[in-house]
Amino acid sequence: MLAVVALVIALAVAFAAGYFTRDRVSRKRRAEAQRWREYSEPGWLRAAAPANTNEAANSNAVAKVATGELGQMLDRWESRARARRAG
Repeated sequence: MLAVVALVIALAVAFAAGYFTRDRVSRKRRAEAQRWREYSEPGWLRAAAPANTNEAANSNAVAKVATGELGQMLDRWESRARARRAG
C-alpha cells in the first residue's frame, strides 16, 4: 500500500514538473516573439513572388520540354491538368 501511495506521489510530482516546464518554455517563446515583433524585414529579403506556389506565372505559356521518363510523365500530367482546367 505504501508503494502505491509513493507511486501516486511520484506521478503527481512528474505531472507538475511537466506543466511547469511547459509553462516556462511557452513564456520564453512569447517573450522571444514579442522581441521579434519590432523587427522590420529589409526590402531586399522579400521575394517578388512566393517560391512555394502551384500557380504558373502565365497559364498560357508552354512549359519547357521535359527530358527523361520522370520529366515526360510530369509533362503529361501537367498537359492533362491544363486540359481539365480549360475544358
